[in-house]
Amino acid sequence: MINTYRVTVLFALLATSSTVAWAETSVSPVPLIVAKEGSVVYVGKDGPRILADCRQNSDSRMLGGPERGKIVRKSKPCSFTSLAVHPPTGRWAVAAHVTGDSDIPHSLLVSFVVAGRELNVPKNKAGRAKGGNFLVLGDLNGIVAITSGLSETWTEDGRFFPQFPEMFTADGSRVLVSIGDSSMVEWWSWSFGPRPESVRVLPRGTTDTAGNMLLSGEQRTVLRHPRGGVRVATLESTGKRPWKVGPPLKQVRKGMLTPVVLGDTMLFFREGDNSTDCEGVDAGSYRRLELSTGQERVWRRYEGQCSTHDSFAAASPLRRTLYFLEGVEHYSVVHLYEYDVERDATREIAIESISSVPDISADGRTLLVLTYQGIVLYDVVADSSTVVRGLGSITDAKLIAQP
Repeated sequence: MINTYRVTVLFALLATSSTVAWAETSVSPVPLIVAKEGSVVYVGKDGPRILADCRQNSDSRMLGGPERGKIVRKSKPCSFTSLAVHPPTGRWAVAAHVTGDSDIPHSLLVSFVVAGRELNVPKNKAGRAKGGNFLVLGDLNGIVAITSGLSETWTEDGRFFPQFPEMFTADGSRVLVSIGDSSMVEWWSWSFGPRPESVRVLPRGTTDTAGNMLLSGEQRTVLRHPRGGVRVATLESTGKRPWKVGPPLKQVRKGMLTPVVLGDTMLFFREGDNSTDCEGVDAGSYRRLELSTGQERVWRRYEGQCSTHDSFAAASPLRRTLYFLEGVEHYSVVHLYEYDVERDATREIAIESISSVPDISADGRTLLVLTYQGIVLYDVVADSSTVVRGLGSITDAKLIAQP
């Protein structure tokens, strides 16, 4: 799932050829917000500035060796994940993960501290700390609010039922949060302010985890359900009322991966009848459906493969361009491609060691690409890149507007 945002970008073009121009720097020519282990960081032309930090402190019992049975206090940074940003205002939201108490290995949570504030972690009836995500809301001055969110998302016995910020509403007054497990997802809208309040906008059981690619600037998303089939839902613009779910489409849900709506066109990948053997004539095909006419056709085939690398990586509603990955992530052999819906043309973008593409500017010109060497800011028009290094291991990153 992806966010697209408006950002004014000034790139120093280092070459005029069609090849990619690289420039390494420890600062960013455009402002970014980065989520990483232990901190949320603003990065600009003056370098990084921490907006929030967190630590999890726990007691663990040594299970072997000369100190067997001894209790050892451990302190480590928490994990910040699933960053959402509203570029015009610099507002952001992120999930702070709590592991909770554990028997194997034996570990008891002592404290969970965010920006110097010890948070009350939900507990079970026995008084043991549960695992889950705090929702942390902030702006360029730091943290605005922290909430534990919905109580049912805090679990025990190794269950994982996360709540992830995904996208702000257009005016930045609310943030859309997905909640789900490996099979089904529901969506909530949280108000941005010192005392966040929530409204459920899509009930659980309406869609599985393979739909719901939200795009800033696009009001529709695709829902998939084993019994309900494929439907298109329209987001309510204020974020205060439920989404409107349309009637079932004729498209078969089984094998439809990563559907996304750009204007009046739905794009998706069709895997084979058997994802291992790539059976079926449609296996490994990228397809487009014109929602106004119902016409469907293939625009690319993934030769020799029946499933995508992961998902469509990013998309621009304004430029009507889609970005997708092909390759084997484990070996870092991943290729990035652009599909232009209007021109019905595909091209490869020459960036190496790609991990993910977590953001694209609202004008569709700037891609933010995470690589194993750092952040790459790629200008899709000038075919020019700038590398931002020195930020460590990044879990998520987003563009924000120029001050």
